[in-house]
Amino acid sequence: MTRKTRYERRGWVLGLCLIMVLVFGCESKDKYAGVYKAQAQAQAKQAEIVVELKANGDGLWRVGSEEVTFAWYIKRGELRVNTKGGGVIVGKIDKDTIELTLPNADAMIFKKVQ
Repeated sequence: MTRKTRYERRGWVLGLCLIMVLVFGCESKDKYAGVYKAQAQAQAKQAEIVVELKANGDGLWRVGSEEVTFAWYIKRGELRVNTKGGGVIVGKIDKDTIELTLPNADAMIFKKVQ
């Protein structure tokens, strides 16, 4: 076997290993995609709060008639929300429930409705 052939074979093996790491290392967003509604808070007249996670990694935070977009991903089993200001909000996600704690606020629980 020539030296060039050995390098080509190593390149293919390394490329295949990299693809396997990417495929199995990234958790699918499909199972988390959907619409989540905030559970009742202490304040009865509070506007409805809805979070929509799209399978492509885009998200939408809706409070009443106002909307804010964001990006999201899953890392080590946690939901990571990238804010427009450059911050990251880390939340817990389990089956059909999301728990997010916003800065200077109590934890919010969201249940999947769609």
